[in-house]
Amino acid sequence: MTQPPNGFDPNDPIGTWRAWRDASLDAWAKSLTAMVNTETFSQAIGAQLDALLAVSGPIQQAVQQYMERYLAQAQMPSRNEVISLASRLTNIEFRLDDMQAQLDELTDMVRALAAAGPMTPTDVSMIGEKLTAIEEQLTAIAAARPTARNRKTTTEDKE
Repeated sequence: MTQPPNGFDPNDPIGTWRAWRDASLDAWAKSLTAMVNTETFSQAIGAQLDALLAVSGPIQQAVQQYMERYLAQAQMPSRNEVISLASRLTNIEFRLDDMQAQLDELTDMVRALAAAGPMTPTDVSMIGEKLTAIEEQLTAIAAARPTARNRKTTTEDKE
């Protein structure tokens, strides 16, 4: 059986429906593309987005405040507290790395001095000065450490 030249086949209703659907979708796509590419449409969408952002800002702030209160009541850290703790730990890691480098330097000096022979009073005072500097840094770290927060006693604490 051959197709009629105009593409319409009365014996194939699904084919007719498919052709109508394709033509309708093409027409919609062309008209919507033309509409979206206009300056008026972009201004309207921009205004809607601005209004949405203006409304969502206070809502987001209210949700954030609610979460902070909830986390405080549940005795869980908030996002800001975790960020603060992470920055403190990073700072401590850097300080420990610096002290490790100084300790390695001192170890190398002690080994070199041990290999060189008996120590003179000047060498001993130089090592003492380095140790004093390290002790001062450790004291500064201990002083900068925040005090522990009050928390409820758990069953583990009671035992």
